[in-house]
This record gives sequence, structure tokens and C-alpha cells, in this order.
Amino acid sequence: MYNSPVCYKHKANAEDVWWVIEDEGGAVKSESRNLLSQEWSAEYEGREIRVTNETYGKGVARLYIDGELRDETDEGASKFVPRGEILLSTELDDTGDTVDIRFRATMFSVKAKILVNKKQIGGDSFENSPIEEKVDSSHPEVWKPSILAKGVAYLFISTTIWFLINLIYAVFFWEFGA
Repeated sequence: MYNSPVCYKHKANAEDVWWVIEDEGGAVKSESRNLLSQEWSAEYEGREIRVTNETYGKGVARLYIDGELRDETDEGASKFVPRGEILLSTELDDTGDTVDIRFRATMFSVKAKILVNKKQIGGDSFENSPIEEKVDSSHPEVWKPSILAKGVAYLFISTTIWFLINLIYAVFFWEFGA
């Protein structure tokens, strides 16, 4: 939570925190970490590298270099769970440096790591997947849940449905009597 947009100790002093960027108009632009979209940025040799991830609608992640869209995932990307694979990648025109973006899903959010020539320059810290090349997010083998994961998901969903049905049943009989 330290150095994050929800860190109350540093939120009031936005100009002192690394995630705040001043633009020419004087407005403050911070990294977004909310439920609908996320954004990470880093600077590399005078260039701005920005990554966005939509967790609603099409669920597309995009990579921008100096405001220019350089790579994006296809619409099926929101249907799998990234484990630290490279999902976005581009090469800088003038230097030939490779920019890779790795994503990793946690229980309630998605983390991203910005790498230039395999060295982290921004984003979140997490353990990489052993996959070193860019992964096609629509490929069916990107994430295959185990039988245990499927069983836990089934148990959770069925318990939730059972609880809601019993709650509605109890409220109905409490309100209207037996």
C-alpha cells in the first residue's frame, strides 16, 4: 500500500510522490488504480512509456510510447488469468531497445511490470512467468485451470447461490408469514 494512490500518508502531498506527473497545463495526472481501469507509466531515456488495462467492457490492455499506441491485446484477453507472461511488446525505433509488459493477476487486481531490455523500469514487483516471449492472450492454453481450481470455483458459486436462495426464502416468509 505504501506509495500507492490509496496510501493516505502520501495522498495529501501528491507533489512528493513518484506516481504524480505534472503536465504543461498545471493539472496533476496520477496513475489510476481503480476497479474499472488501471494505468502504469515510466520514463526511459526521455520517452514516456504508458500501459493501460481495462477491466470492463472488452478488457483490452494497451501500450503507448510517447502517446502513440504501439501494441494492444485482443478482446479475449479479459477471459484468462495472466501469470506473469509478456502480453505487450514493442521495439523503440531509434534505439532498438525492446519494451515488454508483463501482467500478473492477483485476487482483486492486475499487476503490470514495465521492462526495457529485460530490466524493470516501472510498474509493480512480482515473480515472472518462465515464458520469455510474447504470449498470444487468445490462445486456449494460456491458462488452464486445474481440477482443484475448477472444484473450488464450483463450490464457491453453488454455495453463493444456495445462500441467496435461502435469504430470499427467509425474507419472503418473514414479510408475508407462513
